[in-house]
This record gives sequence, C-alpha cells and structure tokens, in this order.
Amino acid sequence: MKRLINISLLAFLLVAQQGLEAQTLKRKGLLGIMMQTLTDSIASQHNIKVDRGVHLTTVMPKSTFSNLGIKQGDVLTKLNGTSVSSIQDVLEVTSQLYEGDKINAEYYSNNIKSNGSTTLKGRPIETFENGNVTYGEVVYKDNVLRSILVTPKHTRKAPVVFFLQGYTCGSVETVSNDNPMKKLMSDWVNAGFAVYRIEKPGVGDSQSKKHCSEISFYEELIAFKEGYKDLLQQKSIDANNIFMFGHSMGGVIAPLLNEVKAPKGMLVYGTVGKNWYDYMIDLYTVQPKHFGVSDAQIKEDNKVNLKFNNDFLIKKLSGEEMLKNDAYVAFFNAEDFRRNQYIGRHFKFWQSLAAINIPKAWSKVKTNVFAMHGEFDIQAINPNGAKKIAEIVNDNGGEGDFILIKNADHGFVNFNSMQHNSETLGNGSYMTHARDNYAKLLGAESVKWMQSKIKSK
Repeated sequence: MKRLINISLLAFLLVAQQGLEAQTLKRKGLLGIMMQTLTDSIASQHNIKVDRGVHLTTVMPKSTFSNLGIKQGDVLTKLNGTSVSSIQDVLEVTSQLYEGDKINAEYYSNNIKSNGSTTLKGRPIETFENGNVTYGEVVYKDNVLRSILVTPKHTRKAPVVFFLQGYTCGSVETVSNDNPMKKLMSDWVNAGFAVYRIEKPGVGDSQSKKHCSEISFYEELIAFKEGYKDLLQQKSIDANNIFMFGHSMGGVIAPLLNEVKAPKGMLVYGTVGKNWYDYMIDLYTVQPKHFGVSDAQIKEDNKVNLKFNNDFLIKKLSGEEMLKNDAYVAFFNAEDFRRNQYIGRHFKFWQSLAAINIPKAWSKVKTNVFAMHGEFDIQAINPNGAKKIAEIVNDNGGEGDFILIKNADHGFVNFNSMQHNSETLGNGSYMTHARDNYAKLLGAESVKWMQSKIKSK
C-alpha cells in the first residue's frame, strides 16, 4: 500500500553565456490554481476516470484557468502540448511562461475531455495597507532572483524581518489578503517592521539556469546568503536590527546565515533541532499517529520506510538504484524516482541536507533566538525540536527562548485539535479553513519578542 508522507505540501529558465546579466525581470504568469498529483485514492474519492493528470483543488475567480472554463475538481492532462501527471510537470511548463503568453490546456471536467486556450495573466502585484512594496533583483552567477521588500509607511530606517520560507518550490509572494502568511507579515508591518523576502532559483519572476526543483540544499543556501547580502545593503532598513524568521526548512537555513552577519535575533517556527536523518525517522514513526495510523501499521510500514531512509540519506542511492527495489516501487512514487525527485525536491537536495549538522550550526549562534512551536503542528511533529534549539543556544553563549503557540498549526492557522487539523488536510478543506483562522497569537508573540530585543540593546 502506498502511504503519502505529509511534510508541509501545500505549490529554466533564461540563460546567458556565462551567467545571467542584471536586467528588469519579466512578470511571470499566474494560472490561478491549487493542485495535487492525481492518485488512485483521489480518483476513487472523486469518481475520476482519468488515469493520469493533476487534480485541481482550487481555481481562483477571474484567473487564467478560470478564463479557460476550468473549474475546481477538474483534471488537467496537458499544458501547451505537454502531458502533465504531477505538480512538477506543471511547474516545468509554467517556469517558461510570462504575462501575455498564449496558453493551451487539455482537461477533463466530469470525466469529459475539453480543450481551451487563452492569454496568460500576470501575477498581481503585492499591496499592504500600511506598507510600501519594492520589487528588486539579486544577481549572482547563473541567477537573477526576485526580492521583495515591504517597508512601513512613514517610517525611516525600520527594523526588518528576513522571512526564510520552507522547503517547497512555491512562490513566496502573497497577493491574497486571506493568506495566513500575508496576515503574519501584515502584523509585522503594522508594528513598524519592514519585511524582506527572496524567491528561490527559478521560482516566481526569478530567472535561473536551474530551477529550485533541481538544486541541492547548498545551492539553495547560497541563494539565501546572496539575499541576506542584498538586504544588508538596503538604505531604507536598520541593518543593526535585522531579525530572521525561519519557517519550517527556513529554520534550518537561519543559523547557517549567521556566518554572513549575526542578526539582532532569529525567530524559528515549525522547524527541527536535530539532524535531518533523525527527523525523517520521527516522520515515519511518530507523524502517522496524527493521522490515526495504528502502531501495528506503522511498524509494518517502517520495514520499508526505515530501510529507505538509510539507502536514501546515508548510502545516497540514486532514483535509478531505488527503482531496483520492488518494495520501494510499490510504496513510493516510482515516477518521481525516475526523475530523482522526492516530495517535490531533487534527491541531491535531501541528501546534501542530511550532511548538515543542524545542532552544530545552532551551537555557533550567539545572538537572541525565539524558538516557537504550534500546538497542533503535524509537520514539525512535537515541540521537542524548538525546545532543543533554545537549549543549544543557551548552552553555547546565546539567549534562547521557547514558546508554545496555542492552537496553531504548521501553516500559521488555528485548529481546535490535532485531529481537526489532520481531517482538513485529508479532505481537502485546509485552505478554506485557513482563510478565516489565522493564528493571531503567532503574530502578537513574535512582535512582542522582537520589540523587547530592540529596547534591550
């Protein structure tokens, strides 16, 4: 039986001869959808007769796909003549499309095949009620990455939060005011903090030789280091009061940026305090319990999972080598393995991440650290990771604080219980619930902590 592991799954470019030259980045197109790879389970649940494709869980009104006549629940099978059977397939096609380009789609609605074409709409520009938004560029070898700086209106030299996003290759732009991440950033801006973000290689408007889905963890770290250097040069922010907010995988990136320059403080949320190999064991052993999987079933599944973890992260086998194991083919997504992909990232991303000594990285951080854990965070599994980070920092000359954010989940959303969270993830209602249930306590506590560190300087 195939079992999907949930780590926070929510969704090449132009090259020059030696590197990409500085330029005004074109605006990428926006399909206006949320999607999931079509599986046997999803097909059965929704009475879908299509063998392969991408199931559209959301179609935004007045978006490109809405103009095509595509509706929520339809299955996309081709995009601009290319067959698509996974989220990654869609990303590979759209990474080469810009505002104004023509787009053609083949899709199934109520199991009836349809085709449509339209002009690709551009991504909307971000706006903040109390902030000014500046789109910039970070240029280094083979990359021109999109940066976004939001500065509070009527404020000079504002303290700033460098938002370090999670592991996925989705854009860090948040146009919708209903997005919990947008609400969190708005809380910071309203409190007088600027907010800085950088897109990963090939994501959003960024132009890169290699897309995020092809790069290693080290290459991703370089992107964030270049972004940090760019932030330090911004004239509108207070470079002496920089705070890093590491969400999920961003909490692994944060301590590794310390070698560029120690910030005023680091806030991490929904992250791990142990090495990645050990976290993956928890992922296979502890996380399934949140979804109601029995101990007996977990033990049975782990006959495959734990061997895979060792082959994948210690022996560093390739996708081709993994496919020689029939148990892996039956248990995981064999199509992803053929492309050296695992849950949306290249094998080399996870394998290089496994070589990072995360506790050691935190032991070198001598600044202020605020380690936060959401009470109902399924992806970070339990508060031990955040507690461990605070302990390591305190044991090595820094100042570490831990706080449990009541009712909050991994994605800055409030729930009544862990079961409530797992149910929304399972039935596809998560995004609908998220719109009206932002975890306000997370914003309030992070603002209070940052303000206290500024006053104590």
